[in-house]
Amino acid sequence: MGFTMIIALLLLILLVAVIIFRKWKVFMISVVCLAVIIISVVKLPVLLQKSTELAGEGLNQVEVGSRIDRNDTTQVKDNVIYLALKRNPGILMRVEKDVVRELTLAAEPADPSISTMKGIGMDSTFAEVVHHYGESYRNLRFVEMYGVGIEYRDKGNGISIRFFFDHEDPKSQVRNIEIVKN
Repeated sequence: MGFTMIIALLLLILLVAVIIFRKWKVFMISVVCLAVIIISVVKLPVLLQKSTELAGEGLNQVEVGSRIDRNDTTQVKDNVIYLALKRNPGILMRVEKDVVRELTLAAEPADPSISTMKGIGMDSTFAEVVHHYGESYRNLRFVEMYGVGIEYRDKGNGISIRFFFDHEDPKSQVRNIEIVKN
């Protein structure tokens, strides 16, 4: 059962109890307490996470946040969000007003030659990611398609980089990389 379902179930039980016992003040206090708990669980880890320097980060010399000429990209079949880089179609990007806002890797075929500015690619391991980017990562919740996701944030530059793995085993290989400029 997911976190959202647990919260919904707790709110439903609380609402039923209030209706039965007619204690609206208890309900309001409980809702406020529940909201504080939810914010603490979801936002507190992000606020407490140490910033990691990610200025100039990107994939194969394409920096997130840089300007790009639309003539260097091509539309991805059946995808309205991402464009592919013509010189390396394994790099997908979300572009807003000619600025690269997000870089990610094409799911198939996986290109092992694509890497981050610190040399992390699809053949890198969890241990190598932590060695190059440090211990100040945040575990991602609700990771679809993968077993584990970790995120580094550069709070000053508004950049985050996410690595996805099948397992948190130090030997587990990178399955995908996303770099986002807010």
